[in-house]
Amino acid sequence: MIPPDRNRPPPPGGTPGAPRRAPTLSGMIAAWLLIGGLVYLAVLHLVPGLAPPRMASHGDSTLTLRADRAGNYEVDGLVNGVAVRFLVDTGATTLALSEAMARRMGIDGCMAGVGNTANGSVPVCMASARSVRFGPFEARDVRVTVLPNLRGRALLGMNVLSRLRITQSDGRMTLQLPPR
Repeated sequence: MIPPDRNRPPPPGGTPGAPRRAPTLSGMIAAWLLIGGLVYLAVLHLVPGLAPPRMASHGDSTLTLRADRAGNYEVDGLVNGVAVRFLVDTGATTLALSEAMARRMGIDGCMAGVGNTANGSVPVCMASARSVRFGPFEARDVRVTVLPNLRGRALLGMNVLSRLRITQSDGRMTLQLPPR
């Protein structure tokens, strides 16, 4: 019998004859969370309009709107530099435009999908606008829902409005940048 060589390193995987340790459940969960987080951050940076828009204010950081006779709030604005009239819609998840508006604003590269509206499920197209301005506010890299049959004004939805402090009283709606 040949004595073992004590100067020789053990084979890969540990001590000869010792059972291999299986990864722990918590270690596997941590690894998957790390991988998922990295993928999420990569997607946020690579897919325009998926991250919350960056909001800025030009001049005064407050905008007060008066309700019209129907109780709606409207504001003039720009999407990618093209003039638009927004209906402030706190029930809309995203800023919504008609196909014709989106074409005029140079919005393309849509991903087809299905959206849920007050009128039921409709085919939609998700895209991104470089810039959305209204009053003193500007949002960059804004996710936009393009609705084929949207009539009337564009809808200013919560993906933009949620970045602002909204108060409403006596037929007035005030939009402000929150304090930093």
